[in-house]
Amino acid sequence: MDMKHLETFCKVAETESFSRAGEAIYLTQPTVSGHIAALEQMVGLKLFDRLGRRVALTNGGRIFYRYAKEILRLRDEALTAIYEFSHLIKGKITIGGSTIPGEYFLPKVMGRFQKEAPGISISLVIADSQEIIDLLRAGEIEVGVVGMRFDGEGVAMYPLFHDRVIVIAAAQHALAVKGEVSWDDLQAAPLLIRERGSGTRKAFERHVAAAGYRLDDFSIIGEVGSSTAVKEGVKAGIGLGIISDLAVREEIERGSIKEVAVQGQGAPERDFFAVVPAGRDISPPARRFLEFLQTQRS
Repeated sequence: MDMKHLETFCKVAETESFSRAGEAIYLTQPTVSGHIAALEQMVGLKLFDRLGRRVALTNGGRIFYRYAKEILRLRDEALTAIYEFSHLIKGKITIGGSTIPGEYFLPKVMGRFQKEAPGISISLVIADSQEIIDLLRAGEIEVGVVGMRFDGEGVAMYPLFHDRVIVIAAAQHALAVKGEVSWDDLQAAPLLIRERGSGTRKAFERHVAAAGYRLDDFSIIGEVGSSTAVKEGVKAGIGLGIISDLAVREEIERGSIKEVAVQGQGAPERDFFAVVPAGRDISPPARRFLEFLQTQRS
């Protein structure tokens, strides 16, 4: 169905004249007649009764007019929406973040971005790093931020910032008072760690492996699904915790939690990356958010 034919039809219905309709939309009368004839052939009905110099809609023409006006309205609405979306005037994007960026980095970035593009609303999904990659590959999010590298998984990665994965204890804990511990001390202490798939956990696993240990060599008392759960468990005296330093800045400043250093070992640093699908276009608002994201720091 040709939109121009619908426009011509509606104008004829409104002016009740082929010639006046042609003048209004800058078409010759024969062209107007051709458009109407094409529509009548397509629908298999007469759309107008010719009443001398005037034309009037038939019963079938009145039905068709209602739908033609709605089709043209929806076309205009769609074109406006696409324009607003592509020019960052209005739209919605869904992004994802693993726990640390999702809780401690992305909310601040979203607030700053929306000052620049107030018509773009952002939905944030928080999951572990592997789940964020899975959501990205499934097309359920357009941009993600994760705390581990995923090579060869259909994603393009852009470095953003880094953190430190540290050992923490409640301020009153004996090892917090000691300040620095040996590997033996750490192996003997009850330890709260993140769940499988967590970038924080993988960073810690790599760190202990480099020192010649395995995760099974430690007294893992619990595996939890968020940094908040690690912090609350540590505060409750359950044991030590393995966590990103970004997640405990405020608690360390207040003195309710202490960082515990391992003798002769610096805390491992971990890089965070923005991720997008490799070889697949993302929407203009998502592209702009990715560019903005790369200017931000934790």
